[in-house]
Amino acid sequence: MSLPITTRQTWRLAALGPTFTASRRHLLASTVGLAALGLPGQSAAKALHKAAPDSPMKTPFSPPSGPGAHTSPVCLPDSHRIDLHDARGITRRLFVAVPPHPAPPDGYPVLFTLDGNALFSLFAGLMWQHAAHPDASAAAATPIIVGIGYPMTTAYDQAARERDYTMALGPSPGSPTVSGADNLLDFVQQIARPWLARQWSLDEQRQGLFGHSYGGLLTLYALFTRPRLFQHYTAASPSIWWGDRAIMPHARHFLDHGAQGSLTGTQASLLITVGGLEESSLPPSTERQRRQSQRRMVSQARDLSTRLQAAAGLHSRFELLDGEDHGSVVPRSAALALRQLAGEAASRSRP
Repeated sequence: MSLPITTRQTWRLAALGPTFTASRRHLLASTVGLAALGLPGQSAAKALHKAAPDSPMKTPFSPPSGPGAHTSPVCLPDSHRIDLHDARGITRRLFVAVPPHPAPPDGYPVLFTLDGNALFSLFAGLMWQHAAHPDASAAAATPIIVGIGYPMTTAYDQAARERDYTMALGPSPGSPTVSGADNLLDFVQQIARPWLARQWSLDEQRQGLFGHSYGGLLTLYALFTRPRLFQHYTAASPSIWWGDRAIMPHARHFLDHGAQGSLTGTQASLLITVGGLEESSLPPSTERQRRQSQRRMVSQARDLSTRLQAAAGLHSRFELLDGEDHGSVVPRSAALALRQLAGEAASRSRP
C-alpha cells in the first residue's frame, strides 16, 4: 500500500531514492539532547539559526568574522526525518538514526522513543557511542533509533502528548477502545514499523519502546494491552497517578488474563525508572512538594514493578536513580534502555 508522506527537501537519503529528509533544526531543540552530543545548547542554537531563520532566538545571531571563519547548520550523520500520515490523517513525524555499520544477519534491533522531537538527539548520541564499542559483537548489536514525534520545531507539544499518551477512561480493560494511546500504537504497528522495515533490515524480535512521564504511562499501556508489540519496555518516571490511576485496571487485567496467554513462549522485559528526588518523606511545605506527595512517583512505580514480577514471561525491574528529579532522570534512563536492548541482542549473537 502506498502511504501518504509529507516531506521538505534539504538532503538526500540515497537508500530511499527520493528525498525523504529535512532540516535538522528541531532535532537539537532539547537541551538534554544537545548535552548528549557534546553541544552546548546556546552555541548549537546559534549555529543552526542560519539554516532555520524561523527558529526562536533570544538574541540576534551574528556570523563569525575573520580569516577562515564560517558557519553552517549542525546535521546528525545517518539521520533522517520522515513525515507519515496515520489512518486518521494526523501527520506523525519519525526521526531515524542508523548505526554506522551494516545490518547484522537478523537485522538491526530497533529502539523507539516517544517525545521524539525532544529526545531523538539524546538517543542518537548514545547510539553512536555504543556503535564505537571496542567489542565487535557489542557494536554490531547497536539499534536503529526511531523517535516518534510531531511536525513542529519545538521540543514538546503538551496538548498532543495528553491526547496521544493517555488511555480512555471508563471502558473495562480488555474491551475495544478508541483513545489517543490506541491510535498512536495503531500507527506504530500498522504504518510506521512496516514502512521502516521496507527501508532497512530490522530484527522483528529485538525491538523496544521508551517513554518518559506521560510517555512512560503509554509505555505501560502498550505492555498491558499489546505485550507482543515490543520485546523491551522502558517506562521512565511513568505518570501512574494520571486519571486517578487509570492504568491500574489494565495492569490487573494483564496479570489476571493477559500475561500468561500473550507472552507464552516469549520473554519480554520491563524497566521502570524513577528519580530519587521525585518523592520526599518529609511533610510537604511547597506546592511542588504537595504535588509530589499526592503523585507518589517512587512508591507507586516500585509497587507496580513488584506486582508485575508475578507475570509469566515478563522480567520486571525497578531502578531508583539517586539524585535525579523528574527531568534529569531522562538521560540515565535512556542509557539503561539502550544498554538493555543492545546488550540482549549482543548476547544472542555470541556463539
